[in-house]
Amino acid sequence: MLNVTPIRGNNQYAAARYFSAADDYYAKETPGEWQGEGAERLGLVGPVDQAQLAKLLDGKLPNGEKIHTTFNAETNKRRMGLDMTFSAPKSVSMQALVAGDKNVTLAHDRAVAKAMHHVEKLAQARRKEQGKFLRERTGNMVIGKFRHEMSRGKDPQLHTHAVIMNMTQRADGKWRALFNDDIFKVQHEVDAMYKGQLALELRELGYEIRILDGKGNFELNHISREQIEAFSSRSKVIEEALAKDGKTRADATTLEKQVISMATRPHKDERDRDLVKQYWVTKSRDLGIDYGPQSRLDGREYGESGPALGAGRSQPDPNLPAGLTPAQAVVQYAINHLTEREQVVSQPDLLTVALQRSVGLAGPEQVRAEIARLVHQGTLIESAPAYSMAKPTENAPVLSPAGWQAHLQELKGWTDKQAKQYVATAIERGSLVPAEKRYTTQKGLKREKAILAIEHTGRGQVTPLMSKEQVAKALEGSTLTAGQRQAVEAIVSTDNRFVGIQGDAGTGKTYSVERAVQLLTSVNEAMNYGKTEDQPGYRILALAPYGNQVAALKNEGMDAHTLASFFSTKNKALDDRTILVLDEAGVVGARQMEQLMRIVEKSGARLVQLGDTKQTEAIEAGKPFAQLQQNGMQTARIKEIQRQKDPELKLAVEHAADGNTPNSLLHIKHIEELRNPTDRHQAIINDYMKITPKERREVLIVAGTNKDRKEINTLARKALELEGRGSKFDTLNRVDMTQAERRYAPAYKIGMIIQPEKDYKKAGLVRGENYTVEQALPGNTLVVTGSDGQSHQINPRQATKLSVYKPERPELSIGDLVRITRNTPSLDLTNGDRMQVVSTANGMIELASTKERDGKPERVVKLPANKPLHLEHAYSATVHSAQGLTNDRVMISVNTKSRTTSLNLFYVAISRARLEARIYTDAIADLPGAIAKRYDKTTALALQQEREAQRLQKAHAPKTVVDGPKNERALEREKRARPNSPSGGMERTK
Repeated sequence: MLNVTPIRGNNQYAAARYFSAADDYYAKETPGEWQGEGAERLGLVGPVDQAQLAKLLDGKLPNGEKIHTTFNAETNKRRMGLDMTFSAPKSVSMQALVAGDKNVTLAHDRAVAKAMHHVEKLAQARRKEQGKFLRERTGNMVIGKFRHEMSRGKDPQLHTHAVIMNMTQRADGKWRALFNDDIFKVQHEVDAMYKGQLALELRELGYEIRILDGKGNFELNHISREQIEAFSSRSKVIEEALAKDGKTRADATTLEKQVISMATRPHKDERDRDLVKQYWVTKSRDLGIDYGPQSRLDGREYGESGPALGAGRSQPDPNLPAGLTPAQAVVQYAINHLTEREQVVSQPDLLTVALQRSVGLAGPEQVRAEIARLVHQGTLIESAPAYSMAKPTENAPVLSPAGWQAHLQELKGWTDKQAKQYVATAIERGSLVPAEKRYTTQKGLKREKAILAIEHTGRGQVTPLMSKEQVAKALEGSTLTAGQRQAVEAIVSTDNRFVGIQGDAGTGKTYSVERAVQLLTSVNEAMNYGKTEDQPGYRILALAPYGNQVAALKNEGMDAHTLASFFSTKNKALDDRTILVLDEAGVVGARQMEQLMRIVEKSGARLVQLGDTKQTEAIEAGKPFAQLQQNGMQTARIKEIQRQKDPELKLAVEHAADGNTPNSLLHIKHIEELRNPTDRHQAIINDYMKITPKERREVLIVAGTNKDRKEINTLARKALELEGRGSKFDTLNRVDMTQAERRYAPAYKIGMIIQPEKDYKKAGLVRGENYTVEQALPGNTLVVTGSDGQSHQINPRQATKLSVYKPERPELSIGDLVRITRNTPSLDLTNGDRMQVVSTANGMIELASTKERDGKPERVVKLPANKPLHLEHAYSATVHSAQGLTNDRVMISVNTKSRTTSLNLFYVAISRARLEARIYTDAIADLPGAIAKRYDKTTALALQQEREAQRLQKAHAPKTVVDGPKNERALEREKRARPNSPSGGMERTK
């Protein structure tokens, strides 16, 4: 495991002592050592001297020169360096320190050294020329490494502090502060590199490893989980402290865990060292741990050579698919995993996932070589080079050279030649720095091209149901807005098989469809359709991605289904008189959109897509609804907002729809600042409790993350005095796993629940039954236990139809508001339905709809409590769950520092409300910038177009300074001829 911690403060001597002196006892036996080209340039060799280390942390070089001090803006403390702490898996620590295998310790050392060698390549320094910031990749660091062997809880913990000094040498020979942003970006990649190298070294020594999860965590196979846990006493102390408050690590806040961790932290010292190590040996004997024939438990020490449990590399991992090399298998896994959610993936993400999967199988060099091979053969498509500004600014663009040229021409009014010269020089000098590479796949590109081709082929291929004149006459005197009229006309008067309705939130897109349904009824009557089976009439079949959206469509009287259930229905009964309406088309990914459009094309039916490209996008890869509009699909546009009844709120939503967040915020009447998240959530609940119970039914509380959602639910139950008044029930919460993860046995955590969606007779699994994950075995084998206690073994690469859940045990009290989390057609329950608990007696949970008719709930259902329930508390919802809902009031928790905060979230959240939207945030001043960020998926076609633009530019562009030194004199002549032309270095653009 890797932790990266900035070393800040004003006492370099204390910092130096922590790493290198008697705070532990390690300096006596294993003094720190230097690593890095920067250390070599300063003549730092051999053991680390504590006094020398203190001077370096203070920015003082051995020659007496002092580097300019840099400060942390928030704390105003000096930046002395970075501490990258590499911790070996617990079983590895036990094998090295209890059994005394020095080879294991050396393997750890080599893995750390290799990981830090990669980190050193990321070193950068800034320089300023003529007021412009430039960045230089220096590739040298001064690193002091200190190996420690004991945790604060006196457990064996082999770990190394790699202390990176805040200094690097530029090409001009000057030493300057280290620019380390890139190091934080690749933290997970470096962690995977360390684990992967360590696992390879251990397998070379003859040890078998046990993969624990999909993140590359592992243990030595001959030491059991129970034995490992027995040597994790500090972890137990924290868990016991949490248990006193009725919490676990899973549901405790980060702050709670940090506070308890500090409160229970013993001081390190060297007293009783031998006694502690003797205790480890005794404890190992009591636990029956077999460390191997040469362990110190038998009174002997390992030597410098000779494996513990057999010689040579273990056999190839049977977890791998047949016919693939380790590097091929792990890179394919990474591609499948990442491209399920995004058409375009970054190089760091691709490397990280592949390296996590490759632990014990392939090294970083092999993984990189495989990626390069796929790029060379065209399976992976690499992006054109892109650049960002040397001095990062919020929302700064990342553009290709051609993109920067166009940007500068628009911004400054330069000619094409001036912009090209400026960009070329900026890249050469370092004021524009290379951005990370990105990749897409031929499969993704082919899918996007197919979607656009199917739509284009469908143009002019169907007969209009009514003429435009007939529609205009039929709608005379109606209350439809101009946009809604255009939408109705697009549905019934088009000759295109595929049309879109792009409408801002709350503009009445669904209402337009209802009006079109009425017109279709008149067409059927006029044509005498629908009276016999031989002459069926025109019909509308509504589809939506999520269950709550389907429920809303059904409430409007439509025949509605989820996309998933539509795809699984064998007899879809589609013909040329079927009009499919896809609601919330903006959250449908490319895979499902292609599948739907092919079905429509083959059956001769028509497809109307309703959506808003400004709201949340698909969880799956792609944004086909936006692409289809950009490619010319006939699209009606509805702008007139109908939902908001409060004029100020309506203005706020309109400005948000236009992307003008500062003006939008001016029209939000209630914005409250509370820096502490719990205080913020409590304020929401306090306001929630001030309104009447009837009004609460029409309140939607939107949280940015699931963690926030759960805390708000807890606070709401306390305020409503429901806590402690009910009983606890077993529930299942769906686990978000990609298909690649679901096919990889170690990705399943112990205690997860799997539910087969079909019978697997050979494995003994029955559809719909629940099975608990016990462990993952070699050979990609998953061991699960049924409710009868019987054990089963499955290969999830073969048993692919599995739903995966995390078991929970919440309290349910009479009056609790809950949300259904799985479709149950037999009970007419839809994922997303909000209901209220009315009884928990007699082994049944009785739920009533929150909507009433004639003073009574619309429906009541009973669920048996002897099986886990698919429901959760519903006082708060995430923005994805909220899309498609409409309520009187919305209360929104906004953390300006959260990655989930964006314009998409803000726009969707405030547009749910009819009467009032209230915002509760950690920082009002930072709110406009936080919600101005728009999350926008990148498409494979966009990446391909960037590559094509670069190719054309290279073919026609004149030579510039970056093309070779032979043109520098010519460039200088041009500068002298045009003294006012731009040159070198990027300025900050606004």
